[in-house]
Parts: sequence; C-alpha cells; structure tokens
Amino acid sequence: MMEQAPSRGARGVEQAAVPDIKGVEFYFEFASPYAYLSSEVIEPLCGGLGVPLRWKPILLGPIIKRTGARPLFLDGPRGAYSRADCFRWAARHGIPFRHWARQPVNSLKAARGALYLRETQHFPAYVHACFRAHFVAGRDLFDDAVLAAIVEGLGADVPAFFAAIGEPALKQRLADETEAAYNRGVFGAPTFFYGDEMIWGNDRLPLLEELIREDLAREG
Repeated sequence: MMEQAPSRGARGVEQAAVPDIKGVEFYFEFASPYAYLSSEVIEPLCGGLGVPLRWKPILLGPIIKRTGARPLFLDGPRGAYSRADCFRWAARHGIPFRHWARQPVNSLKAARGALYLRETQHFPAYVHACFRAHFVAGRDLFDDAVLAAIVEGLGADVPAFFAAIGEPALKQRLADETEAAYNRGVFGAPTFFYGDEMIWGNDRLPLLEELIREDLAREG
C-alpha cells in the first residue's frame, strides 16, 4: 500500500454547494510539475485568506493541440531550464521533489478519478497522493496498480473507482470540463481564477494573493 501524506490545509474540499461564494478556482493537470508545486501551497493560501478553493482537474494535451504550443518540458532549452526551475521552486518552499518524471505523462485515468472523487471526503487527499506519487516517488499514474494503491490508502472503494473512470459519462465530463477551461482562456497549468480575473503560473501565486487581499479590503 502506498503511504498517504495528509493534505496541507483546511480548504481543500470542493465548495460545489455554495457556488455563489467568490473563491479561487484552480485548474490543474497531474502531469504538470508546476501544478504539483502549486497544489502544495494553495490550500494554506486560501485557508489563510478565508476564501473557498475549487479544484478543477483538466487535461492539457487537448488544449496544447488547440493552441499550437509545444509541451514545455519537451521543448529543448526551454524544457531544460524549466526542469531546473522546478527544483529551485521546490527547494524554496520545502516541497519534496526528488524525481523527474519521464515525459510525456499520461494522466488521463488520474484526472477521471479526480472528477469521480471530487464531491467526496477523499478528494483533496487523492489529488495530493497522485501528485506526490508521480513527482516524489516516480510512479506511473496510468498504471492501475498505482491508482489502486492510492485509492485503497484513502479507504475508498477500489472496484467502484475503476468502474466509474471507465464510464462513458465520466469520460465525456472530463472532455467537457477541459473544453470549458479552454473556452474560458486556460492555456496552461496551473491556472487560477478569482472571479473573472485569471492568473497563470505557479510563480504568480503572490499576485493571486494580492488580488484577493485587495478584493477583501474593498468588501471589508
């Protein structure tokens, strides 16, 4: 069984029951190391500011094809720089990042699983476990045994999980949410929305915090 680390923060549960409350929407892709780095700090950021956090799993592959961009970490010198940059960011924030996963990464099953578990108590821990399995332990998230160990470690129903991620309706839901993200302007991960304001990139989190603080001050 794969060891599960606890979620960092109290605001990880999806806030679907209160969609009218302004919060942070976090579009993430399990194959993105920058999304992983953001996932380790976004909960305490939102919790400290008292705003809800809404997790939005997507697939970047279809979006990258639409934009015509090359995958960052397969893009020659730009990719080499970004790999080194990820290790610097991880070291700065004390985030474990001991493995560089081979590219490309197939995160399809993990993303479907996130949608399946998003309305449950297991969701934040599942997201963290998938990211850490990949970017810390070097596990393959397309491997059923890896996902089964994660789900079992959470105490969730493993057969139900695999049945759900194979359902056509859930497959279409992920495709629809990815399409909706693209139509909203998402072109990479991590991407954050606070209201109508979009912030892209792990290194822009201070700008997101500043935006939220200014908004709360106006309301206060």
